[in-house]
Amino acid sequence: MNRFGTNASNQISFKERGDAIINLSANERIQIIDIIRGIAILGILFVNMSFYSSSLMAISLQVELWQGFWNKSAELFRNIFIDEKFINIFSFLFGFGMILFKEGAIAKGRRFIPLFSRRLIALFLFGLIHGWFIWYGDILLHYAVLGFFLLLFHKCKPRTLLIWSILLLSLLPIVILMSGNAGMPASSDLSRMGQEAMKHDTAIYGSGSFIAIQNQRFIDWNSTLINQILFYPRILGMFLLGSYFAKRKILHNISGHLRLVKNICKCTGLFGFGLIMLGVFTQYSSNPVIAGWHDFLFVLGMLVGSPLLALFYITFFALLFQKENWKRRLLPFSFVGKMAFTNYIAQSVICTLIFYSYGLGLYGKVGTFAGLWLALGIYILQLIVSRLWLQKYQMGLLEWMAYPHLFTSIPLKIS
Repeated sequence: MNRFGTNASNQISFKERGDAIINLSANERIQIIDIIRGIAILGILFVNMSFYSSSLMAISLQVELWQGFWNKSAELFRNIFIDEKFINIFSFLFGFGMILFKEGAIAKGRRFIPLFSRRLIALFLFGLIHGWFIWYGDILLHYAVLGFFLLLFHKCKPRTLLIWSILLLSLLPIVILMSGNAGMPASSDLSRMGQEAMKHDTAIYGSGSFIAIQNQRFIDWNSTLINQILFYPRILGMFLLGSYFAKRKILHNISGHLRLVKNICKCTGLFGFGLIMLGVFTQYSSNPVIAGWHDFLFVLGMLVGSPLLALFYITFFALLFQKENWKRRLLPFSFVGKMAFTNYIAQSVICTLIFYSYGLGLYGKVGTFAGLWLALGIYILQLIVSRLWLQKYQMGLLEWMAYPHLFTSIPLKIS
């Protein structure tokens, strides 16, 4: 295996967030994948901002924490366009990346399964560190665990991958809707529990000692662990959908699959937004009969509409990228996307320092509207830093640290 910096035409670059990709040369990168990953990092930060600054229990109980027109508008915007969509994109990219990784490994004469398994183990360890000591809402560990299940499908034909993807994505909606527990009913008891949880967590995260924060962080991590396991079928389903796209090479050659990409974009956008908007309509309806359908349609929108909209965003940005004027506008997102692992962890470090008591102690003091602007500001900073970093280095710092056995120094960029 060549070292970085020794041969520009035979370099191996490793990328985290579970979707490590081996590239034969820099100009062979699929730019749209880095761009979509970079956009997804922004969307995930928008969502995570509430969890950085507010009680996990209160959010889980769907307690309204912020009043006012702008906060309500920001929450509605996030519910329609952001929530659940971008984490599905990341899951898609994980599966997509595994196929690229396999193809690259085979082309280099490397053994794919041992090599990919080591990546998953590294991802698992980083996930533990992230979840236990930085922020409880880690997703890396779960991607690593499900990555081993994904390996069972790496030899499957595209059609098989698509069938399994549809089955897995359908499993959770069918189980929940058939059980009759489609949503969480609003009640004064739940509201009171949520308010008490917010006061409790604000006291700990906002003004408590580091030890108290660490104890609560581990409690919240356990809560998210159970919740994430329930969503494993959906995550694995999106992995397989990404693998299907990679094996079909749809995003490798968008112009060659233009009609297919356009049809996917139209259909997923129509049905995805349709399901989401039905949930919104029933939520604000004054008709008790219509409002009674809210829980059912809310779950349908989250579990079916969100994956559809994730696919809509992927194909929509892929189509935009075919236009020269939009290509220039979208390319900056690739800087963040190329350092997705580093930027994902950095967001947790930055935000916990802003909200927790060992930093600025702003926990429980930043509403939804202000949180969106704060997230945008952090992202712009990451975009600038990522661009400056990539002018000198081929990968992000944490991408390099994840595989210390491969490198003796951070690989310089080859001009």
